[in-house]
Amino acid sequence: MRLSRTALAAAVLAGSSAVAFVVSQGSASAAEIEAVPAAEARLLPVTSVDDVLVDPVRRHILISDHESGRLVVTNYGGTVLARREGLPGIRGLVLSGDASTIYAARTDAHAVVAFDAATVTQKASYPLGDSVYPYDVAVAGGKVWFGYMGQWGEGGFDGNFGSLDLSGAEPVVRLHDKSSDGSAFYLAPLVVSAPAAPNTLVVADSSVNGETSGTAVSYDVSGGTEARISAGAVVGNRDRTHQAVLSPDGKALISAAWGAWRSPLDDLAARDMLTADTAPVTTLDVAADGRIAVGLPNSSATEPNVAVYPAGSRTPAAGFQVAKVEQYAMPLPHRVFWEPEGRLFYISRGDQYHFWQLGGPEFPAPTITVDAPATGVRGQALTVTGTISGSVGLPDGTELNVTRTDVESPNGKALTTARVEAGRFGFNDVPPAGGPVKYTVSFAGSPVADAAAGSDTVEIPRATPALSLTGDKAVYTDGQTVTVTATLGTTHTNRTVEFYTRRAGDRVNPYPVQTVKVNSAGKASLKLELSRNTTVTVKFAGDGRYTPRSVASLLYAKVKIGTGVYNDYRTGKIGTRTYEYFRTSADPKFIHTVAPYPNRTLRTVVQYYSGGKWKTWRTVTTKVSAKGYASLTVEGTYKAGVKWRARAEYLYGTSGDNVNYTTAGTWRYYTFTK
Repeated sequence: MRLSRTALAAAVLAGSSAVAFVVSQGSASAAEIEAVPAAEARLLPVTSVDDVLVDPVRRHILISDHESGRLVVTNYGGTVLARREGLPGIRGLVLSGDASTIYAARTDAHAVVAFDAATVTQKASYPLGDSVYPYDVAVAGGKVWFGYMGQWGEGGFDGNFGSLDLSGAEPVVRLHDKSSDGSAFYLAPLVVSAPAAPNTLVVADSSVNGETSGTAVSYDVSGGTEARISAGAVVGNRDRTHQAVLSPDGKALISAAWGAWRSPLDDLAARDMLTADTAPVTTLDVAADGRIAVGLPNSSATEPNVAVYPAGSRTPAAGFQVAKVEQYAMPLPHRVFWEPEGRLFYISRGDQYHFWQLGGPEFPAPTITVDAPATGVRGQALTVTGTISGSVGLPDGTELNVTRTDVESPNGKALTTARVEAGRFGFNDVPPAGGPVKYTVSFAGSPVADAAAGSDTVEIPRATPALSLTGDKAVYTDGQTVTVTATLGTTHTNRTVEFYTRRAGDRVNPYPVQTVKVNSAGKASLKLELSRNTTVTVKFAGDGRYTPRSVASLLYAKVKIGTGVYNDYRTGKIGTRTYEYFRTSADPKFIHTVAPYPNRTLRTVVQYYSGGKWKTWRTVTTKVSAKGYASLTVEGTYKAGVKWRARAEYLYGTSGDNVNYTTAGTWRYYTFTK
């Protein structure tokens, strides 16, 4: 956890003296935003989050997921301790008054189910009737209350609430008679209670129905039937109630809608806005000391995801903005909630759901130190030891998971567990593979300590395999198809090699052309067509007994050069050689063609024949155009009958680049007549 875990408490004490920040559009307030890094997010194994319940007795957080039919149990650090599957439609959660039982609404099963709070195993299921689809649950007046949907009717949906009395020999289900008090709920309403008001229940409509949205009714449920106390619109502008909780003293309903609102239970028609303005509040919760945390669907870098208001203040005292943890989705507020020791938690929703601790005491995790020998011998036993330290220890007998990661098990292989004894642990292993062998020792987490892990690596020597590659420094022509052959010596399990190529001048990293299994002679070949100098690398990735190795060959490629002759008037033979004929009044013109490349030039060499030898008369360097042409007119005074020749040359490193091997074009012969 980050070091600024005390920022929340400090901000509350500082009050209006803190640094200003924007909570929502149009409102400024006195608090500082704390940025929460992505590393603090814990991915939750859910596809939906319907309700969240804090069990302070066991330091459990329970999350219902109706889509996956799953009940997830985490500790205060967000580490998953258990999952209960096979619960389609599980939604609302509540803890019994004696903290022994968790009740959950199961819409698909038309039932309320009961779990043992200590083991989170199901111990009973209570049918409510085939026409009852429960969504939310609460405990008050010695009964379990549920908000439910009825069957679709002529006038629309039929929301209502009912009770489950488990005090007698048999469960008794009773549905509220709406005609008795004129109450109206469109969708399944929220049912809200609190330990501070054990005989009070508030039922709040959660729909956007024009007639019922934003309304709530409070009841005294201490008797055999519920007695209405008051009713009214608890949020402004006929808005939908997203979430509702009771105040710590059990005397007021706190509702999330456009803004956060407070309504006294004895007069729900009276309401006061608790937040700075009517910006949307998607989730809220109230701490034991009266602080209100609200979730704000903001995405600006200057606005928080969660703001915290001190009791009785419309000015936030703290704000938190969590980092983006998904590439294509923002971490929008889904649930914000407190636990009694003052920790503030947040569940964000994107394409996935993530758990965050925003404020309060840091949830402790042990420090696991693993000590493995620096080196070992493959196939021989070695001993790994370690210690448990930090702010929280682990009791004797605690099981630690051990994983070995090596070249033969790159994703890790679970080994035997190690047990803690007096803050220490140890185990033996026989590494089957060479190379780096990492031993990871992990603690899965508990209600009092977060998950933790430590690791250390042993280096196990491996043999070096023989590996060779043909073709190094060989010279080929442009466009020639070349075969290079790799030969791999003895290895253990891996009999494949990878060929990589890199053509001179390409600004890319070498990429694998293909992976080839060597034949019985240990040989594998690659064919490629050359146009530039090309480095071919063959790599052996290694295996459990032999180290990785690679070798490379540099294959040179000449470049194709063509030369056209212009301004001549005929072609003829002198001996066996063809000559171009020019008038002595004409200047020869040569147009060379070559594959273009940035800053490329060609050198033209002009020679004449004298005394039985060809002698250089002139060399001229000409820039190659983007289309691969280099044009040159050789001006001079020429005598009839003298033999001449000219050719273009590309010189590695001199002709503007070094992507080809030095190449000389074909001589073009010519002479002059009057």
